[in-house]
Amino acid sequence: MAINLTKNRDAILDAWKDVVDGKTSTDWALFGYEGQSNDLEFVAKGDGGLEELQTELNSGTIQYAFARVLDPKTTLPKCVLINWQGEGAPFVRKGTCANHFRDVERLLKGAHITINARNDEEVDPDVIMDKVSKSTCSTYSFTERIGEVDRQTAPVGTVYKRVIPKNEINVEERDKFWQKEELEEKQRQVEEKRKREEMKRLDKEKLEKEAELAAQERESPEQPARRIESSNRKEAEELIKLRTTDARAIFEQNTNAGQLLSSKKSS
Repeated sequence: MAINLTKNRDAILDAWKDVVDGKTSTDWALFGYEGQSNDLEFVAKGDGGLEELQTELNSGTIQYAFARVLDPKTTLPKCVLINWQGEGAPFVRKGTCANHFRDVERLLKGAHITINARNDEEVDPDVIMDKVSKSTCSTYSFTERIGEVDRQTAPVGTVYKRVIPKNEINVEERDKFWQKEELEEKQRQVEEKRKREEMKRLDKEKLEKEAELAAQERESPEQPARRIESSNRKEAEELIKLRTTDARAIFEQNTNAGQLLSSKKSS
């Protein structure tokens, strides 16, 4: 479904203008969707720079951010448009909103660079400023750049459509972004399937081992009796051995006594 930019258009443009014109301290604005609808709305704005903006991005949602920074090379203001696809956002929702970005880009005009991001590392202030610095080809004023973008987005005719290299590059980057997302999603599904199969295998081996032990116990019910019989046999042998030893000792004692008595009589 198409994105709805009409419902909250005034609030969205007011926040965007605060960032663009530089007359206020506001240097970033954040936009998102109303619930699970396709209605774009203004979310927040601030004057704490990219560091503050980074903390406002929600990893579970789709959002768009527009920020103003100073070019390290020219010290002139530049605008950055961030297409935020949070890592925790539903995959289907990401695919739907991917088609919305071109409309958002046309509404929030004046961006010098566009960044597709999905985690905090990709919106790190140092990373963004490095891209801003690399995008500088010549020294020009901010107002001239805004006018140039306005002229580029104006319709040329009813049939002719002007090719804007900047937009074509964004489309290519977007396609690469979603190809990477799809590949990682497939890899995650394969890994989850492997883990589930491994757990099933371990559970099966455990059940088979328990069944084998139970079967062995059922097949040999006489084993406890055999252990008792063996124990009784050993006790009997020990008792017989003890009695034999005692009888021998008594016999030897009597024999010695008889010999002693005979010796006395003969003397």
